[in-house]
Amino acid sequence: MASRRRMEDSGNRGAVGRIEAGQSITDVALFFRVHHPVISRLWKQFQTSQTVVRRPVAGRPRVTTPAEDRYIAVVAKRNRRSTSTRVASMVAAAIGTTISATTVRRRLHMNGLYARVPRVCVPLSSNPEGHD
Repeated sequence: MASRRRMEDSGNRGAVGRIEAGQSITDVALFFRVHHPVISRLWKQFQTSQTVVRRPVAGRPRVTTPAEDRYIAVVAKRNRRSTSTRVASMVAAAIGTTISATTVRRRLHMNGLYARVPRVCVPLSSNPEGHD
C-alpha cells in the first residue's frame, strides 16, 4: 500500500459513500490507497458532524488574500519604476493593513513580475579626487 496520509476532497466524499454502502474501513482504505487511520478519522468526523471537511493545514496563515495579491500586481504594473518597499506602502495605504516588502516581492514573483531593485550608483568623473 502506498504511504499516503491525505486524500483529496472528492475522495473524502467517495470514501464516506462507500462506508455507508456497507464496505469496511479497511477495504475503503485499500481502494483509495491510504492508511487505515485516515479513513477511520474521516468516518468519525462524518458521524459527529455529518460533513466531510478538510482539516486545517498546519503552517503560517496568509498575510494577504488573493484579491489583495491581484491588487499588488496592479499597483506594481502602474508604477513600474517603484521598489517593493514603495509598492508595499502604497498597498498598505489602500487596504489598511501593513505588509512587508518581502511579501510584495513574493506575490509579484508568483505573477511573473519583479519589483525594481534600488541601486546606488557611484558618479563617474574624468578626474578622480586625489589622483592627478
